[in-house]
Amino acid sequence: MAKVGNAGGGARRPTGGGRGGAARSGKEGSGAEGVSGSGMPSPELTAKLEPRKGPTKVPLNTRVLASTEARLNWLVNDRQSTVTNVVDVALQEFFDRYRVPPADLDGRIAEQES
Repeated sequence: MAKVGNAGGGARRPTGGGRGGAARSGKEGSGAEGVSGSGMPSPELTAKLEPRKGPTKVPLNTRVLASTEARLNWLVNDRQSTVTNVVDVALQEFFDRYRVPPADLDGRIAEQES
């Protein structure tokens, strides 16, 4: 479920590396110096990262910096979560910050229908 699709055929990662391969290849320190605070997530964040069943999910393909992937893999492994849940929580918080209106269960935003 945490696998990000290559359904269209594109390049694939070498087998045996799996998620977290970048972190094991000597890049483990990249980006980690900027982390502040106690290192413990808030209860709200922990609850959001819990595995859950719910609404229909759709594939999302994107490319990120290697340092971003390393940090994502660290968080997924440390919190025993999934890439899907971490990305969804991060995007929801980003949308809330920029006051993007919520979408209904069919993926429609009411303001778009005018």
